[in-house]
Amino acid sequence: MAAPFVPQGWLLFDLTSSPFYLGLFSSLRMVMLLSFFILGGIMSDRIDRRKVMFFIQIVSALTALGLVVLVSTDTIRVWHIFVLGAITSTSWAFEQPVRQALPPQLVPRDDLVNALALNAVTWNGAGLLGPSLVGLTVPYIGIDGCCYINVVSYLAVIGALLRMRVPATNNSATRSGVIQSLRDGFGYVRREKIIMTFLTVSALFNIFGRSYITLLPVIAKEVLRIGASGFGFISAGPGLGTIIGSLTLASLGRVKAQRGILITILLAFSVSLIAFSVSGDVWLAFGFLVVVGALSTVFETLLNTSIQLRVVESFRGRVSGFYGLTGGGLREFGGMQAGFVAEWTGAPFAIAAGSVVLAIVGYIFLGSRLKGLA
Repeated sequence: MAAPFVPQGWLLFDLTSSPFYLGLFSSLRMVMLLSFFILGGIMSDRIDRRKVMFFIQIVSALTALGLVVLVSTDTIRVWHIFVLGAITSTSWAFEQPVRQALPPQLVPRDDLVNALALNAVTWNGAGLLGPSLVGLTVPYIGIDGCCYINVVSYLAVIGALLRMRVPATNNSATRSGVIQSLRDGFGYVRREKIIMTFLTVSALFNIFGRSYITLLPVIAKEVLRIGASGFGFISAGPGLGTIIGSLTLASLGRVKAQRGILITILLAFSVSLIAFSVSGDVWLAFGFLVVVGALSTVFETLLNTSIQLRVVESFRGRVSGFYGLTGGGLREFGGMQAGFVAEWTGAPFAIAAGSVVLAIVGYIFLGSRLKGLA
């Protein structure tokens, strides 16, 4: 999700110079994601997943085209960013449950950890290549030229979807109404205690640990005092970390989400994020963001793999929707509160405070709820 919203966040902060507006933008995205993530999961259990992905990519391409036209004609306004952000968030809410449900349908069960880790490389690795390419090409083709390239890049995704062959599944969700499918999904998650625990952990992690993404424009402009190219550089840090973490996890093979491993990763992530918030140097900030990205990817991949290995196929789309809700919708809630806190106390304090809360609450929760996974 971060990729589409990085340029929108930079544009918004460039127009307003206010962390409050970044928090407000996160609250809008949160509302859209909370409203449509679960519906996207229900759709994933009822409709051909490849067709859903195809339609969403077309909508996303048109939205990106709208943004680049406004930027290139110098007519971009704050309300434009909010409207386009709402459309992008809605599309992403429908896409993510489908994207999460596809790998278990395409690869053998024993290869799922590797598949999800490599999927994280291709998905989040764009967080490295995208900002880096922007920083290199902006002096030559401008922001609007980079945005046009982004629009064209959707054609590659659409072409890949046209060539993809997904095995058919027979799901009971297609034989029941939407409300009943939703009730069945909630009931299934309540019965599966381990899945419920992992979903709760994911929610805590994204509310308090991933909200730093919302404040990156503030850190870049007011703390590190770097421009758009420098912002692109530090934004590439988590993407590079994602590639390192994902490839490391894939090379290890079958790694289980044991309590001790999860607690260690969580505490290391919190310490690295605190170090980033107080670094004050571009290269130090970049290095800590690489570590943050690597640890975040390993942590979330272990959670997702554990969920996907436990869920039955008929509920996979809905459970993926719940997981996407914790990873997307509640991440935006975290971004909202971080933006509001940063408005009054500063971005470094907002990030550090969230990291401390994550370390304390996460440690207590994991220690008490995951004793069986020790």
